[in-house]
Amino acid sequence: MKSLDNDIIIGIVGGMGPQAGLSLFNYILEKTSAEVDQDHLSTILISFPKHIVDRTAFLRGIEEINPALNIIEIIRKLEIAGAVVIGMACNTSYAPEIYNVILGELNKNKSQVCMVHMPFETCKLIAKNYPSARKIGLLTSNGTHYSGTYVKLLKTLGYEVVLPSHDLQNNVIHRMIYDEKYGLKTNTREVTKEVRKLMETAISFFNENQTDVLILGCTEFSVMNTPDIFNNILVIDSSEALAEALVREATNRSKKI
Repeated sequence: MKSLDNDIIIGIVGGMGPQAGLSLFNYILEKTSAEVDQDHLSTILISFPKHIVDRTAFLRGIEEINPALNIIEIIRKLEIAGAVVIGMACNTSYAPEIYNVILGELNKNKSQVCMVHMPFETCKLIAKNYPSARKIGLLTSNGTHYSGTYVKLLKTLGYEVVLPSHDLQNNVIHRMIYDEKYGLKTNTREVTKEVRKLMETAISFFNENQTDVLILGCTEFSVMNTPDIFNNILVIDSSEALAEALVREATNRSKKI
């Protein structure tokens, strides 16, 4: 049996969306080749939602405190607990205004963890699995949308990016996530009929614009990644892409022990 001291442990920074960390953990289980319990990868999930301010609110100037500050503290706790490979279960936390602060502080403190970049891994997965795709649609939070994180990555890879109009982004996609009555952040146990209706509107837009692949670039949308909702468009869930990358990195490092 492998010693705890020699184990390669995956760390998840959760709490940035009610279901985000759990969805990522479930994807890690799915992506791991295992026949018995002991074949699964050691994983630590820390979910401290009250300590991380809303990422979109910060990027839009509504919140003054950079969520990077407490994310760094959570990463430190994960590293102290033994985590080696770490992913943050929130696309918006990879916006440069947040992510670069995290990396800078980790480097300053000589952290040894490997941070896995969710948007980069998502774009890389499309290039690997769908080489004929040319037009990529983005379904993201306002924070990720206006940060341009995915747009820059996709254009670097030579893709044409299908972006929602200002009205669609703010009055349809944003409401699916943040509406105080029926949004995904409010209703953690079900996808409301209002959200399903708004998603139909969003999918129609991307289909009308001949989108080859639609990126679910907000971890809240993982709970909607079912055939009955996305039955006529190809989607890539960023949480699933991050999970695959975390499993890959942890497995590769385990082989070297």
